[in-house]
Amino acid sequence: MTDHTPDTTPDLDTTPDQTPENDAGTLAKAFDPQAIEPAWAAKWRSEPFRADATSGKPPFTIVIPPPNVTGNLHLGHALDNTLIDTLIRFKRMAGFEALYLPGMDHAGISTQVVVERQLRDQGVSRHDLGREEFLKRVWDWKAESGGMILNQLSRLGVSADWTRERFTMDEGLSRAVRHQFVRLYHDGLAYRGERIVNWDVAAQTTLSELEIDREVRKGKMTTLSYKLRDPNAAASNGEPGEIRIATVRPETIFADQAIAVHPNDPRFAHLVGQEARIPLTDRWVPIIADEAVEMEFGVGALKITPAHDPTDFEVGERHGLSRPSVIDLHGNLTSDDLVPEAFRGLERFAARKAVVKALTESGDLIEEKDHDTAIGLSERTKVPVEPIISEQWYVKTKPFAEQVLAGLDSGDMTLVPDRYGKVNRDWLENIRDWNISRQLWWGHQIPAWYDDQGNIYVPDPENPDLDCDQDPRYAHLNLRRDPDVFDTWFSSNLWPFSTLGWPDTDSEDFRKFYPTQVLVTGYDILFFWVARMQMAAYGLTGQAPFGTVMLHGLYLDAKGQKMSKSKGNGIDPLNLFDQYGVDASRFAFAYLSTGGQDIRHDPRRFEQGRNFANKLWNAARFALLRLGEALPNLETSGAEGDADLIRYVQSALDDTAGEPVRSRDALSMLRERTDLSLADRWILSRLNAVTAEATAQLNAFDIGAATRTLYSFTWDEFCDWYIEAAKPALAEGKLSTLVTLKATLEHILKMLHPIMPFITSELYAALGHRRQLAVHTWPEPDAALHDAEATRAFDALRAAVAAARNLKNELGMAPQERLNMAVEGDLAGIVLENARVVESIARVTLTTLEGRTLSAVEQGVTLRAPLEGTVDIADWLGKQKKRLTELDKQIKQAQNKLGNESFVARAPAEVIEEERRRVTDFGAQKERLEAVLAQFE
Repeated sequence: MTDHTPDTTPDLDTTPDQTPENDAGTLAKAFDPQAIEPAWAAKWRSEPFRADATSGKPPFTIVIPPPNVTGNLHLGHALDNTLIDTLIRFKRMAGFEALYLPGMDHAGISTQVVVERQLRDQGVSRHDLGREEFLKRVWDWKAESGGMILNQLSRLGVSADWTRERFTMDEGLSRAVRHQFVRLYHDGLAYRGERIVNWDVAAQTTLSELEIDREVRKGKMTTLSYKLRDPNAAASNGEPGEIRIATVRPETIFADQAIAVHPNDPRFAHLVGQEARIPLTDRWVPIIADEAVEMEFGVGALKITPAHDPTDFEVGERHGLSRPSVIDLHGNLTSDDLVPEAFRGLERFAARKAVVKALTESGDLIEEKDHDTAIGLSERTKVPVEPIISEQWYVKTKPFAEQVLAGLDSGDMTLVPDRYGKVNRDWLENIRDWNISRQLWWGHQIPAWYDDQGNIYVPDPENPDLDCDQDPRYAHLNLRRDPDVFDTWFSSNLWPFSTLGWPDTDSEDFRKFYPTQVLVTGYDILFFWVARMQMAAYGLTGQAPFGTVMLHGLYLDAKGQKMSKSKGNGIDPLNLFDQYGVDASRFAFAYLSTGGQDIRHDPRRFEQGRNFANKLWNAARFALLRLGEALPNLETSGAEGDADLIRYVQSALDDTAGEPVRSRDALSMLRERTDLSLADRWILSRLNAVTAEATAQLNAFDIGAATRTLYSFTWDEFCDWYIEAAKPALAEGKLSTLVTLKATLEHILKMLHPIMPFITSELYAALGHRRQLAVHTWPEPDAALHDAEATRAFDALRAAVAAARNLKNELGMAPQERLNMAVEGDLAGIVLENARVVESIARVTLTTLEGRTLSAVEQGVTLRAPLEGTVDIADWLGKQKKRLTELDKQIKQAQNKLGNESFVARAPAEVIEEERRRVTDFGAQKERLEAVLAQFE
């Protein structure tokens, strides 16, 4: 793939011959994204791409991964929505009823933190206001400040149906969440129980895994002595009469209920069933055997604290252990009798220091050493998460997971890249019940009520919208509603179908657009969101929520690190839009997306996108200038179709002509003509091949490959080769070449439109089209345009030009200097038949030569350049011999490095590969130079 470096000079001869007001139609001389992008973005927001649920077109639906209402656009959003919009625009042009459904998530904890922070600044707490007034403040904040991200997404140019914009707290979506819970409860799949949860001691709520940031911090591994009941018993990891335990949380020892060893560990087999004393207490706990213990890790024995560790909780369940807690909801040690009086009420980390000090004084501390510990931090409050046992609402996920696994087996859903299919499967096969309750006020309040005895009441499944305290059946009871709200994921797991009308399955939108076709998101939420949508969809609709899950990688900084405020390595995509333009940024996002791999930020790709946009703009200006120059001299020749083609050319400059001939019709007419030049035949054949290739790549959701295919074809083949090769015919106003130029350019704009919608829309309009490009038809390949002979012949011309340029370089001549050359070989006839193309591009004159010459061979084409009269032969030979000596030196240096075992063992793979390349490249240059010098021996 050619990677074009920034260039400050135009690649095309687009110097206007007209006055500015007539300069290339309505196109400015220089491309300025800020001059065109805002108007198109505003048009697409105010005139949304409304999908018609009653149309006969096949549906293609993508729902936005809903951003948080508190959020601002970040690079992950920009990448995600670029890929989504590329697919939607492509499918819309390809004849589908394409729906891109936008919306936002209410982001329970994030939003509550934002509003509570504002209240604190005013000296007020939510408890001062009360629940009803606090929620009113949240809604006020949402109306004024929430949803900024959707405006930012509209700047990205997403072609969403803004009339269908949804919010997870909308009335309809809230109703869907309620119906989900009522159904799950009465089916025995939602229950209230005690388990280990992630607790945010600052926000006073449970957290999902996605709301936790994992961070490795310096800590201490503390090894303790637990005295055995039998003083003569010995454990292989300590002194007689003791068993040693290593822990990073010594403050939790007071909640220990057992010591566990692996059942197959011979070091401890004789101790199973005995008892050991918890240090600093008089309490004895049993030694048990459980396969959760890793024999090779640490000292081989674990303290089991069921109320403060998820693994310990499961061990405790298997062995019937009690679950006392010694850390309260505020992160302090409890006043429970289990906790020695000296430590009661201490903050957890202060308690850790105090406990270690006491263990040292008691002689129970064997060792304390530095240890890197992975801890969970609340994403919003940044405090360490506390695993505690708590009574919460849960959903039994196993039955739904089994349905999803069956759907994956049957092919209902596929994951792209397919390697994530196994990841999806592994998680579903080992799934745990899901904690769905949160101790917040902002969110969907759980529709469960309790009487004075603690009995649970949930609305009747036949009338799920009726609150229990309004149900006449319970009028005699004093019911209080559960104050908790649902986990945000419990609403967003309905997103693919609640946004389309569920539970009203007879709605037009639901019937037309569900199931959706594709979900585009990062692989990092495969478990937290994707899998939960899969389970909810099968459980509630009986169908897969989407046919394909297209997963992309994380967007990282240039060093491959995750971006974060604390690291100061974040990049604002809005700044990239300002610097490079939105189209250039979209190009970069699309270009960099490959196979679900993580993406490193690479400014070169944004520069590449900007240069590409400039190249495309210049190509369009060139085409408009040539079309405008030729139009006054075009006359109907009498040949069939000429009049239509002339009108087609004219429509690029006079939109009053309408669209009498479309580009695809023009291409069809061209294939019947006999006066096409070799360049015309070649570009049409290549256009056909690239159309088929890019279409297949987009259909396979390989947007990165499609972007690279279209980029290479447009820059290298159309702009650099075809336009240059067509200049002689264009200068003569040849109708078939004028039509080929315009039709090919329009075809290219259509294919690039899903990736770069702004510039392509502007240029398509400038070519005389009244309807915006987004609603035109996707081009299809036309086998009749395939021309293998033209491809072979034009490749010979390209080889001749390359050979001519190499010869000039060998002779030390500037590219623009003209030089006589001779062509030889089997393809010489083809080159001579198209001599003026080669002569125009390479700045040479093809003729016959005598005397000593310098030759170059490219793909079977041999060109010769004269030495006498071109260079001082003696001086030139001296320089070539010095060059040969330098090549020898470079080859030997590289070979010596590769022969050095120490260098090969230490050097990075890319450095070794570079040295091998130097040997190969310099060797080829040396061989060629030796052949040249042999002529003078």
